[in-house]
Amino acid sequence: MKHTSAQIIVVVAALAFLAGSVLTFAVMQWTRRIPASATVKTIGIGVYTDPDCTVPVTEIAWGMVEPGEEKNVSVYIKNDSNVPVTLTMHTEDWSPAIASSFIHFSWDYDGEEIPLDGSKPVVFVLTVDTDISGVESFAFTIVIIGSG
Repeated sequence: MKHTSAQIIVVVAALAFLAGSVLTFAVMQWTRRIPASATVKTIGIGVYTDPDCTVPVTEIAWGMVEPGEEKNVSVYIKNDSNVPVTLTMHTEDWSPAIASSFIHFSWDYDGEEIPLDGSKPVVFVLTVDTDISGVESFAFTIVIIGSG
């Protein structure tokens, strides 16, 4: 049986199409990206981006985060009060409120007292649950309090 070059080209094109379809199906995936933001509120202390404590942090833009992702931001916390301080932290004003069930905020502060005019490097950690649902974007306020 003799095949023309046009028939061979059609067969090769059909096989290439089928191979491409299988390949495309094999690498399909779904990703959810969640825009994020946080406002920093401080009492008795300052939060800065640099070790010299000259560039204050007023907001942290976490950018796009995905389910299962963890993001870190390094800051420097300076004692702006008139006594040595220890720090406490909590979050508030989650929007939407359900976001706090799927998105977790923590830090690596070890409880060490910060002396007058002293500062301490701290890493903020944002973790998104792998099973997050019902949240397309979120915002919250980080509250850091210096007590002494």
